[in-house]
Amino acid sequence: MGKKKINYVLEGKGKGQCISKTTLMSGREYIDVIATGSLIKEQISSYQVLDENNVNSSEYSFLKGALGVALLGGVGAVAGIGGKKKSSKEYLIAIEWKDGKKSLILLDDEYYKVFVKSMF
Repeated sequence: MGKKKINYVLEGKGKGQCISKTTLMSGREYIDVIATGSLIKEQISSYQVLDENNVNSSEYSFLKGALGVALLGGVGAVAGIGGKKKSSKEYLIAIEWKDGKKSLILLDDEYYKVFVKSMF
């Protein structure tokens, strides 16, 4: 069974790329995908955090199951649909880039906070 990839582009533009965090000399932090670009408001048209609050529950279960299959194979589908909450929060985010392409990324809590700050 493979290790679950966090801070990673799961689908779409930049698929398979790791996401890294950069700190500028000014102290401003942002995250980027090396082959795709920085995840900042100047590059992104829109984004949506996919969770139980903004996706109907059957769609969210499907997304979690699909993510489980993509990352862990067949066993991941069951883990993704029925998995329990973890102490470390993860964020599944759908991004639309200004060039019209889309990406699906998975971020941990630390990277998510940097991402949100960079959208302002």
